[in-house]
Amino acid sequence: MPRPSIFWTRIVSAAAVLTSTAAARSLRAQAPQSPAVSADASCAYDQCALGISPTWSGLAVVRGPDGPHVTNVYFLWPRDITGALRGADVHAPGADSAVAYARRAMQLRRVGAVFTDASIGLLAGAAIGAMRSEPRGHWNRALLGAAGATMAISVPLQFAADGALSRAVWWHNLRYGRR
Repeated sequence: MPRPSIFWTRIVSAAAVLTSTAAARSLRAQAPQSPAVSADASCAYDQCALGISPTWSGLAVVRGPDGPHVTNVYFLWPRDITGALRGADVHAPGADSAVAYARRAMQLRRVGAVFTDASIGLLAGAAIGAMRSEPRGHWNRALLGAAGATMAISVPLQFAADGALSRAVWWHNLRYGRR
């Protein structure tokens, strides 16, 4: 059996190192966070309204312009965020809509995460296969094609989840009157 070229061995090795490093960081970064202090309707909009801030592992929901992270919607292993967007007062204006959109965001993110995780697994399988056999083998190309297809499916789902999260945050912020 012919050995893969040095070039392909280095490419596959670098991809494996980057994938394992990203997975390890993702697991560390997604540790449970302490619950944020809930605000009520008497809180000023500028200080208590939620916003969305991109992070390397997902989208963080933050309180105020530069406030603390309330929760995070992760790309790979999403966790439920509906409680944070519901707020302390379940009877506040928009609380039910915030929860409905947050649930929709979580459903979309979970389905997107399955496809994203599958894509990473297929890519890792192709990398391992390239290290063990002929790099131009049909099996490795099939794995790469499947990885690309699953990633192509996951991207619109992740964007749709982002849109639902944005609407959930908007409905959550409805409870804070501008002063």
